[in-house]
Amino acid sequence: MSKNSAAYWGKRQAQTYKVGEKKIDSFYRDLRKVFNQAKEEIEEVIKDFYIRYADNNGLSYAMAQKELSKREIKGLEDFIRHVYATMGTRDREVINKSIKARVTRYEALQMQIEAILDNLYDYHFKAEGEETLKDVYKSSYERTWYNIDIYNGVHKEFAQVNVRDIEQLIAYPFNGANYSDRLWKQKEHMITKLKENITTMLVQGKHPKDLSKDFAKIFNTKEYEAYRLLHTESSFMIEQGTLRAYKEDGVEQYRILATLDIKTSEICRKQDNEVYDIDKYVTGVTAPPFHPFCRTTTVPYYGESEGTRVARNPLSDKGMEVPASMSYKEWHSKYVK
Repeated sequence: MSKNSAAYWGKRQAQTYKVGEKKIDSFYRDLRKVFNQAKEEIEEVIKDFYIRYADNNGLSYAMAQKELSKREIKGLEDFIRHVYATMGTRDREVINKSIKARVTRYEALQMQIEAILDNLYDYHFKAEGEETLKDVYKSSYERTWYNIDIYNGVHKEFAQVNVRDIEQLIAYPFNGANYSDRLWKQKEHMITKLKENITTMLVQGKHPKDLSKDFAKIFNTKEYEAYRLLHTESSFMIEQGTLRAYKEDGVEQYRILATLDIKTSEICRKQDNEVYDIDKYVTGVTAPPFHPFCRTTTVPYYGESEGTRVARNPLSDKGMEVPASMSYKEWHSKYVK
């Protein structure tokens, strides 16, 4: 399969990447629904807060700083217990982690909001997201191994994927911080922005309905950040699953394969068609992802560059075939300039 090897690997690895991307997109569609549900729940508790404590002049900041009664504290405990129960948490220490004997109305509102966001980020985004990333890794590993078997005409038994190994990859800070840390930062930033808007509402004497547009912007921004994180993490897991298959099947070198279209980043343009030894593999330096939303992949390199690879015609936006040895720089010079 030497003459068509470049086309074979380009097509197979593109399919592997697309399968992983579909898994992430499916998870993200469900996650967006949870984001919207969390937004509606937060708006509801703010509305209830306003109705309960406002007077004829509205709700002032001073009124919000009054302490809860014992009955109100009991109601707060019930609310938080209910939210955490949906996460499978019934540990009383966890449920009452921030409930003090003396709590102001405003502090109680913040606790309600934080509980809702814990449910969104810690349960749906983190726990379910990690399971999706594990699935992406396994799929990439098995598909790459299968493609190598077909290419070589020899079948080898798959090695068992150790879940703890995948968990270590998810915890690995390949781009400066790991998945969990980035989620925590996103959640804390959202809490800060929501608190700022609520405080402004109280100080300026506004009605909760005035927060709707601001909240929509905050949640839309966080949804975008969520997709960017998931896309980048999944690219990492796809390549790590691929790398493991390379090592276990004796692949000694790999080639960088960027997308030949005008959307490709500068760093990926420079890396395109570069060949590296497996032991020189470093994410972000000699292997993708090189940046958020990175579409670049790798293919095994067996010392030949015959055949073709797929590119995008910049005029018609249709697929086209170019020589496998053509780099992004050469493609850009010939077809774009």
